[in-house]
Amino acid sequence: MDNRRSTIQKRRPKKVGVVKNRVIFLLISILLLLSAPAVALGQTGDGLVINEFMADNDGAVPGPYMTFPDWIELYNGGNTQIDLSGMCLTEDINNIPWRFPNGTILAPGGFLLVWGGRGSGTDMLHANFSPNAGGGTLTLLAVDGTTVFDQITFDKQIRDVSYGRVPDGSSTWTYLTTSSPNGANVPNPQKGLSTDWPIWAFIILSLTVCVLIVLIGKKKGWGKTSDQQALPEA
Repeated sequence: MDNRRSTIQKRRPKKVGVVKNRVIFLLISILLLLSAPAVALGQTGDGLVINEFMADNDGAVPGPYMTFPDWIELYNGGNTQIDLSGMCLTEDINNIPWRFPNGTILAPGGFLLVWGGRGSGTDMLHANFSPNAGGGTLTLLAVDGTTVFDQITFDKQIRDVSYGRVPDGSSTWTYLTTSSPNGANVPNPQKGLSTDWPIWAFIILSLTVCVLIVLIGKKKGWGKTSDQQALPEA
């Protein structure tokens, strides 16, 4: 009988199971990152902002005495009321800004409409300027006249179409076919597929890949280990 002996040693676990787990973890991480923007699309902002305006109001929104002045809307997305007394609104920070009269309070979640230079009437706010239909900048300043609360720079505006945030208080600006002065902004009607469909398609595809990896792994026995392995005789 040959003196050579067979040796038996423990076999290391297969790395396939570890790789599978890492792939699943990576896919889940990607899904979470991609899902965050989709969820954020439905969130509103907080704080005091310029929320909507119309710089070329030819006949869309009637003002006082059946005139059609341009207008600017503010929105308070916070949880407490804001005293606007003495705060400034301007289209040119190099000129003397228009100030809100004393006692102007904006409730939490509330809207406030300011008519342009052509607007006038009792119990109505009307600034000494109008937004520039050819494009420009609107700035909301603190009482000191220098601290910027909010600012929006915009291009040429469309007649009788407002420009606003969707949803209210968010960072996304768009032309609004349905103007809503002194009220919540109305998103434009969606035509065809939603613009977010690529995100959701990728999420669904990634989930499908995860499921297939798990099923294939179970079928092939990924991650299972054998305790011992017989080595060939030396």
